[in-house]
Amino acid sequence: MPSFTDAALQVNGITLSYREWPGEKGPVLCLPSLTGHKGTFDSLARRLAPEFHLYALDLRGRGDSDKPAEGYGFAYHARDLLGFADALGWETFTLIGHSFGATAGVYLASIRPGRVAALVLIDGGADPKEEVLQAMYPAIRHLEKTYPDPATYLAAMKKVPYYQPWNPALERYLLEDLQTLPDGRLRSKSSPQAIRRDLDMHFMYSMCVHFPTLQCPTLFIRPQNGLLGDKAHILDEKEAAAFVAWIPNCWRVDLPGVNHYTMILDDPPLVAGPIRAFLEAGSGE
Repeated sequence: MPSFTDAALQVNGITLSYREWPGEKGPVLCLPSLTGHKGTFDSLARRLAPEFHLYALDLRGRGDSDKPAEGYGFAYHARDLLGFADALGWETFTLIGHSFGATAGVYLASIRPGRVAALVLIDGGADPKEEVLQAMYPAIRHLEKTYPDPATYLAAMKKVPYYQPWNPALERYLLEDLQTLPDGRLRSKSSPQAIRRDLDMHFMYSMCVHFPTLQCPTLFIRPQNGLLGDKAHILDEKEAAAFVAWIPNCWRVDLPGVNHYTMILDDPPLVAGPIRAFLEAGSGE
């Protein structure tokens, strides 16, 4: 099993935490979802390293990275990603993004096409409908909830419909997101204020204008299931087809029997096969 190390870099006046799996080809930078953290990619990295050299990043406001009051929206995240790449001496790199991380990847690859060699979009990269964005605000409340112990927290998470079927990789991911407060209670590491600021700024962007400008090979992976079984897809079929058609050099893979979360938070994750094939075809060089 490939080993990893956790480390941090000073970028744009803040500390960004990351996880690294050494490998021969790459580098490959992995970006998690809106409230996700670097542990999202543990199972995937075990299937790609040591052939590929992977890094998974906690975006500002999440995980073990700093949580400044300001500096949110895709332009700020892109600046952080470029600063991170520069600090490690990368001229070019491949991006793998899940959900919000995929959208951040699209934005960066569009404005700095010379830096992104290839792009993998895991059920993300496009603008959700306005009503979907609005519906995300109540979900921030779970970030503010506290729990007396891990067992109580996991019991609550097991009731969430889109965390089904439950599996050990999902459990490890959720437990890693916990921080202990001064009173001993537990809460998510993600900053509710940071997530709210990113959602506020999301309305100021229009990703569709960026799709035709993407110059790198792109892989879009969509789950067959929505967040509620056959309902609540991040992108419905019509949106997904248009999304792929707008990107000049894009392949699409649909994965059966998984949803937005279980497609990557499982062991092995179903996304591993198509991502490995895409990278081995030369897109991760």
